Amino acid sequence: MMSNREVAMTEFDSPAMLKAIDEMDKRNYSAALALLTPLAEAGNPRAQGSLANLYHFGWGVKADGNKAAELYVKVAKQNIQDQHLSALAYHSLATLYITGAPGVDPDREKAGQYGKLAKDLGFDM
Repeated sequence: MMSNREVAMTEFDSPAMLKAIDEMDKRNYSAALALLTPLAEAGNPRAQGSLANLYHFGWGVKADGNKAAELYVKVAKQNIQDQHLSALAYHSLATLYITGAPGVDPDREKAGQYGKLAKDLGFDM
């Protein structure tokens, strides 16, 4: 019998989340997407950040800067120190706005703001 902790979708490192990370490491992005989507929808911030990466870089999905930004912002605003999740999300937002992506034009001002927020949370670029 599985404990509540094992089935909690919001657990950062649930078995499904660890499997998704493994699939990403293997570049099996379609499998990672299938695992990450329900976890992200259930509120797992690590899954949200990983799913944002898929949309940001077009790994296994059509690149979508707006979807990536939306997911990064969800993680960033939670101010999660564990695994530097919020700092990484702000850094990823800064990168997204430096380079641009489908649906997101480069915006140096936004990039600078997000970069500062990342740095304030301990991410030294």
